[in-house]
Amino acid sequence: MSVLTISLIGGAEAEPKVTEKDVERAFHQAEAASEKVNQLSTQIDQTKQEISDLSGDIDREMVGYREQKDALSSAIVQQHMDAPLGPTVNLLGSENPEEFLDGLGAVQALNSTRTDQLEEFGKTAEQLQNRREQLQDRQTALASDKKDLAKERDKIKAKHAEAKRKLAQLTAAQQSRLNSSNTSGFDISANGRAGDALAFAKAQLGDPYVYGGTGPDGWDCSGLMQASWRAGGVSLPRVVGDQYQASQPISMGALQPGDLVFYGDMSHNGMYVGDGKVIHAPRPGKSVEITSMSGYSRAGRVG
Repeated sequence: MSVLTISLIGGAEAEPKVTEKDVERAFHQAEAASEKVNQLSTQIDQTKQEISDLSGDIDREMVGYREQKDALSSAIVQQHMDAPLGPTVNLLGSENPEEFLDGLGAVQALNSTRTDQLEEFGKTAEQLQNRREQLQDRQTALASDKKDLAKERDKIKAKHAEAKRKLAQLTAAQQSRLNSSNTSGFDISANGRAGDALAFAKAQLGDPYVYGGTGPDGWDCSGLMQASWRAGGVSLPRVVGDQYQASQPISMGALQPGDLVFYGDMSHNGMYVGDGKVIHAPRPGKSVEITSMSGYSRAGRVG
C-alpha cells in the first residue's frame, strides 16, 4: 500500500507556476474574444438595417403590384362583359370588309396592350419575390449571428474568469505592478486632424477599460480609436480589423503621431504618440494609458 501511495505522489504533476506573462496573455485572449463580439454586433446592426430597407422596398413594390393587378383584373372583367365569347366574335358576322379589318386591328391593339401589361406585371411580381427571398436570407443570417454573439459573450466571461484566476495566483506586488497604468501626459506634436485625435485620446487617460466600451467613461481599444479620430473629423469602423482596412498601411519605420498601430492578429490597436510610445485602452483592470511599442507590428495612417 505504501509503495502504491509513493508511486501516485511521484507521478502527479504540479500545476506550472503562473507568471505575469501568463496573466497578460489570458487577459489578451479575453480582449480578442471581445473584438469578435464587437464584429458580430456590427454585423447584426448592418443586417437589421438591411432588413428594414428590404421591408420598405417590399411595401413600396406591393403598391405597384396591387395597382397593376387591379388594372389587369378590371380589363379582363370588362372584356367579358362587352363580349362574353371574346371581342373577335362580334367581327365574325360582319359583312363589311373594311369594318372587319378596322375592328380586327383594334382587337390586336387591345391584346398587344394587355400583353405589355402582363409582361410588366410579371416583372413586378418577380422583383417582389426576389425581395422577399432576400429578406428571408437576411432574417436567417440575423438569427445565426445572434446565436454566435451569445456564444462569444460566454467565451469572454470564461476567458476573463480564467485571467482573474491566474492573476490571483501572483503576489500582491506582482498584481499591483500588472494593474498599474502609466497615465502621465505627453506633448502633442501633431497638427490638424491628427492633433485633434491625439488631444481627444490624451483627455481619456485614466478612464477604465470596458469590454465593448465606446465612451464616454469607459473604452475598449477600438472604441477609443474610433472616438479619437471622430474628434479629428474622420469616421472609422468599429472594430480593429476594419480600422486597419480603412487606413493607409505604412511601415513601422514611417510612424508619425496620430497613426494607428495594430497587433498582427488584429486583436488590439492603439495610437502612436511619438518617441516610441502608444496610447491605448489595454485590458480589464487597467485604464487608458501610455505604453511601449511592444506587441505592435502593423501600422496605418488615417485622415
